[in-house]
Amino acid sequence: MIKAYKYKLKPSKRVVEAFEQTLDVCRELYNAALQERRDAWRVARKSITLYEQMHELTEIRAFDDDVRRMPSVIGRDPLKRLDKAFKTFFQRVKNGERGGFPRFKSCVRYNSFTADGAFKLCGDKLTLTRIGSVRLRLSRPIEGKIKTCTIKRQADGWFVVFAVEAEQCPYIPKTGASVGVDVGIENFAALSTGETVENPKYLRKAEREIKLARRKIDKKKRGGANRRKAGRIYARKHLKVTNQRRDFFHKLSNQLIRRFDEIAVEDLNISGLLKNHHLAKSISDAAWGTFLTILESKAASAGRRVWKVPAAFTSQDCSQCGERVKKSLSTREHRCIGCGLVLHRDHNAAINILGRADRLASVGVS
Repeated sequence: MIKAYKYKLKPSKRVVEAFEQTLDVCRELYNAALQERRDAWRVARKSITLYEQMHELTEIRAFDDDVRRMPSVIGRDPLKRLDKAFKTFFQRVKNGERGGFPRFKSCVRYNSFTADGAFKLCGDKLTLTRIGSVRLRLSRPIEGKIKTCTIKRQADGWFVVFAVEAEQCPYIPKTGASVGVDVGIENFAALSTGETVENPKYLRKAEREIKLARRKIDKKKRGGANRRKAGRIYARKHLKVTNQRRDFFHKLSNQLIRRFDEIAVEDLNISGLLKNHHLAKSISDAAWGTFLTILESKAASAGRRVWKVPAAFTSQDCSQCGERVKKSLSTREHRCIGCGLVLHRDHNAAINILGRADRLASVGVS
């Protein structure tokens, strides 16, 4: 089991300069490797592999001082990253999805590098080979064997992320309970038990401040120090919304896996739902996809099961008699013309979601 530990760094000015220089060299290697792959295919219809580019990197180190001063494991990281980008691109094409060909990285779009084997952690002091030592805020102890170390630049500072191989996940007692979860906009989630989870709407609440920060950027001269400073302030406001949202998702998913052994959710086509321009911003603010990813990850590590069921007609079908009662999105109450059941439409949908998961489990579908 792999767990991630993220800590904020307290680097000196010299270490920050070393970090920035390392990112610049890694970005240049990434862009050069991408250019080489594109040219080789356009000119000779030849595919260049990761191992060929790693062999070329050894030759580059002989005459490029910037690359030679950097540990070889850090130099190989952008090549591995590019190779992974190509593999995911080809996989998307194979599945019939829209491309997303790897792109060149600007200085603001390349913000991390991995130092596998080129680091040493002693207490709250991290030493990176040929870069220097830096203190970190060790907010929680690391449990397990550290596999990778990634230095990451964010709007609010520098961070280190350790990928740790944990021996086992903490045991959570079985409850024998199951629940259906219907995500929405009015309420973030409705449970088949009748409970609702309020939608925090973090982006909507911070929207005014974000717009003002965006206007301040537009008023500054392009290329100036004041514009870069305003840009950092704008990025921090967006980062705060992201952190609030992820904190909410982690807490909610923890509550669900502690209470229920099996959790049923809808298999949503979120990209299709975002085509509705009246609801796109609210759907993006709710970030259902991120929540479901976190829920599945936590459930897998805790020995819980998440069922994904078809989303069609979960709000229209009656959860008691099965009668299909068509209603518009503005109709928030389910009134069955067959059996007379009256429920909030989200509660009715959550019961249907749980029922579909039970039917899948009964026929042995994984």
